[in-house]
Amino acid sequence: MSAQQERVSFPMRVLFTLFALDVCVVALLIRHRALPATPSPESRCFEMGLAAAALVIFAALVWMWWRPMRRLRRASATAGGIAMLLALTAGAAPAGAGVRESMEAYERGNYAGALAACKEAAEQGDASCQNILGILYGSGRGVRASDTEAAKWFRRAAEQGHGYAALNLGYHYEHGLGVPKSDKEAERWYLLAAKQRISAAEYSLGALYLRTTNDAREALKWFRQAARQGYPAAEVAVGLAYETGNGVKRNPRQAAKWYLLGAQAGSGFGQLLIARLYERGSGMEKDPAEAYFWYLLASRSTALPQKERNEARAGVARLKAALSRDQIASVEDEAANFRPAETTHSAAGGKTRGGGSAGGPRLYATGSGFYVTTSGLAVTNNHVVARCGAVRVTEGDQSTPATVVATDPDLDLALVKLPHSVAAAAVFRESPPRLGESVVAMGFPLSGLLTSDAVVTTGIVSALAGTHDNRRELQISAPVQPGNSGGPLLDSNGHIVGVVVASLNAVSVAEVTGAIPENVNFAIKGDEAKAFLRAHGVTPATAANNRELPTAEIAELALKFTVRMECWK
Repeated sequence: MSAQQERVSFPMRVLFTLFALDVCVVALLIRHRALPATPSPESRCFEMGLAAAALVIFAALVWMWWRPMRRLRRASATAGGIAMLLALTAGAAPAGAGVRESMEAYERGNYAGALAACKEAAEQGDASCQNILGILYGSGRGVRASDTEAAKWFRRAAEQGHGYAALNLGYHYEHGLGVPKSDKEAERWYLLAAKQRISAAEYSLGALYLRTTNDAREALKWFRQAARQGYPAAEVAVGLAYETGNGVKRNPRQAAKWYLLGAQAGSGFGQLLIARLYERGSGMEKDPAEAYFWYLLASRSTALPQKERNEARAGVARLKAALSRDQIASVEDEAANFRPAETTHSAAGGKTRGGGSAGGPRLYATGSGFYVTTSGLAVTNNHVVARCGAVRVTEGDQSTPATVVATDPDLDLALVKLPHSVAAAAVFRESPPRLGESVVAMGFPLSGLLTSDAVVTTGIVSALAGTHDNRRELQISAPVQPGNSGGPLLDSNGHIVGVVVASLNAVSVAEVTGAIPENVNFAIKGDEAKAFLRAHGVTPATAANNRELPTAEIAELALKFTVRMECWK
């Protein structure tokens, strides 16, 4: 048995022992009172002693059960978690060895090791390690839980400008954890974090304003900022404002759009709310199959309170009676394969499932790609085109059939061929990108919901390796949404330095660690893409760095060779 298992099983053994003892004492008390003899003063004293013992044991049982549950709630509620440290904060110094060792130990479940790796650095003033210690003390992982200690370490880091520590400290003040409860102090620290564009802080600030001042307009301002960064809870909050007319003019169509974004990102509330709209036909065309799909997902969401899950289950039962057997089977199959980070809705009515004809293929998902030769060859991610019945490339208002000519599932790259030549192709950079270098991402995220046009985002190269130290990838801070996959990552000269591949799944990470990762996105390195092309007989155009271009010119250049990829099933 591991040390971690031992820490779990020992309290459970004590818990069961106390329970058995309490049952025995209560049984003895009942039996004694059932005796036919007239109770004497000594007998009454004995009964009172038994009753007191039973109460004391019961109190111990409650305390032993409540204490770990309180730790669990704190662990899941703490807004700044270890996963956030993948990106740290905007403008923060690169993670030191102590931070990296602590993160690796935490991911292995070695919380004591995570504490040891950062303790000395935290005491010497390392803000990132101070934030880690705050998380460990707040969640009771690897150390005895102490809200006071957690708040102390969060404060030391926040006073140095560490955004996530400020977010965590604000949470402690809002809920009175280890510090006197103070909405004013919570606002102060949330604001510091929100100014660093940390979406969880922007959302928390909006929720605080809504609760304390009932200023719906001010709350909506912050919800919008977080929603624009893809924060699911904020997307749902913006949708709710539009549906109710709270802080903004009532607009069911806008409500539907924002609910759908939250639902696609995995928000149980978003899934429930969009299901309601599809069932009623409010803000969108009435669609029982689509409503059934989202009710089904909401009913399985462990993050939803029981009342809302019961409502979702009732919706499932209600709509199941209105659908054919084939429709039910189709929707349930798609629900079983739903992945928040990958699923996108098409521009045709904002749907990719339900309501389509049973006979022909339907647009299932969209991604991005870019031309690498003027003969019509384009690069995208393998996961964008894998298992598709047909692949098409959007060119203006036309959807052109394309052929997948080469794939590399391990590298997650694919080469697609159009039946005609094209006017422009991308140019790769000769040298690899540098840490901290500015980059521009272009693609078609959430196509048909945000816009059907290409979307440009900017950021920096945050790390020269991806998840699990994958040296074939880059970590970037440029915001990425579902649908960006396969799009180009460009340097300040407009040259290709990578192929956008993924963003860290915020929902999944939050469920595991209680942390909400911010702008942790990845791209396959340009050198890997060039090697893939050469391996399949394609010689990509390359160039050295020369004149830096403004972002607007880079976007104008990239528009000529960036395309939307369509997966049909």
